[in-house]
This record gives sequence, C-alpha cells and structure tokens, in this order.
Amino acid sequence: MKFYTLLILIFITTICSAEPAVKIYYEQIENGYIIYADNQELCPMSIKIDFTTKNLNIDGGNNNIYIIDPIKKRQLLTKLTVSKKGKAYKFSYKYWSNYGNHNSDNYNTDFAYSLPFPSSNTFKVYQGYNGDFSHQKENALDFTMPIGTKITAIREGVVINVVESNSKNCGKEECKKYNNFIIIYHPDGTFAEYTHLKRSGSIVKIGDKVKQGELIGYSGNVGWSTGPHLHLVVYLQKLMKRETIKTKFKTGNGEKLEYLTEKEEYFRNY
Repeated sequence: MKFYTLLILIFITTICSAEPAVKIYYEQIENGYIIYADNQELCPMSIKIDFTTKNLNIDGGNNNIYIIDPIKKRQLLTKLTVSKKGKAYKFSYKYWSNYGNHNSDNYNTDFAYSLPFPSSNTFKVYQGYNGDFSHQKENALDFTMPIGTKITAIREGVVINVVESNSKNCGKEECKKYNNFIIIYHPDGTFAEYTHLKRSGSIVKIGDKVKQGELIGYSGNVGWSTGPHLHLVVYLQKLMKRETIKTKFKTGNGEKLEYLTEKEEYFRNY
C-alpha cells in the first residue's frame, strides 16, 4: 500500500516590473514526481526553486537555478523520487523567477551601438557611467532631451516589456515605480531598457521585432526623474540583480566608435 500526501505552496518573487509568463507544475509518476516549466516569454527565463520535502530525493539537489528556453512548454526541471517505499511523502516549494540566462556571462563586447535618437540630432549625456546622482556603481546613461523626442533602438532585438501608462514624476527613488519604459532583448543575451518615456510614449508592443535605428517611442519626464531625459542602460539580467554593461556607440558620421562621456554632446549623422 502506498501512502503519500502532497502540499504545493507557491511563492513567486519577480524582480522585473511585470510578472513574467512562466509556470511551474508537476506530474505524478511511480514513486515520485516530475517538475516541469512553461515559458511564454520571448527570452530565456531563470528560475530558482526551494523545495521542502518529506521522504523525497531531489535530482541534482535543492535550490538550483534552472534556465527555461524561450517559448518553451513542458521543459523538464527535476525529479522528486521516493526515498523509502511504503512511507508517506510530500513536498512544497517556493520559487523566484526573472528574465534572462542567469548562468551566461558571454556577450558581444565589440558590438557597435547606435545613438538612441534619429540622424541629424545632437544631445548631451547629462549623467554617464557611474554618475554622481543616481548611477553610482551602475553603467547607465542619461541623455538630456525635450519631452516628445524620438527614441530609436540602439540595437536590433525583440520587445519583451512595455510600460507606458504612468504620468507622475518626482526626484525621489520612491517614484521609480512610476517609470515608463521599453525593454528589448538582444541576440547576444543582453537587454536594453529605455526609461522615463512620456505617457503613451511607446510605439512598439511586446513581441515586436525591432531593427537597429528603428523608432520605438518618445522621451518624457515620468517616474524617478527631475527633468526631461532618456535613461538608457544595457545589462545582463541575473536572477536577483542586473549586471550593467559599458557599451561603445557610433558617433558623428558613424565611423567613430567610443564610450560616451558625461557632460559631452554627441551628434548623430548616420
């Protein structure tokens, strides 16, 4: 005679601003369970699972981080196998999920990024990498520009998140929750976030594939912002944090490739 009880307790912590479309579930087998995941996102997802078990062994051990492929259903994560047959067994778990491949540190360090605005325009980098105001220990750029300035994709990719419904702003970090933004996933596993867009300032939607230099939205002064500007950051997404990246941009007529410097103006003529 088999004796078992099952308790599933799910606690989801999502690091991004919108809950990713990922689902964890199980299938009962003889003497245990198989744990699967579905990922409806257009980029890989990282998931960490913390199991609490009774009379069950976890293949590969506990608290592992699993990488789920994009647009993937029924991806095998692990198995729970009864340790002592004839004894009761049960399990519960909680999990944390986020965009990206937590285990990947490889990306194209030589990629030539385009400036995030159309040709024949010049804008100043008000705050650069590791800036004094809000970029401490962060590789991010702030471009001073009037509300409604056209924003273009610095690199090709797929849109995985858009928030454009907010209109409030202030100079305190508490207003970060009001940020409007577009997040684009690049072919090498990096992401770019374009932030402080005006309300209804995105012309792209989740799932759109964009080309380098393509118009994606309009700048604003929304969220954690004290003046009209574009906040731009390229990063690798880890489970619990971002690893922001310095990137080189084509400037002038496009023949020069350089890191952008705080308080300098940059002209785009390509």
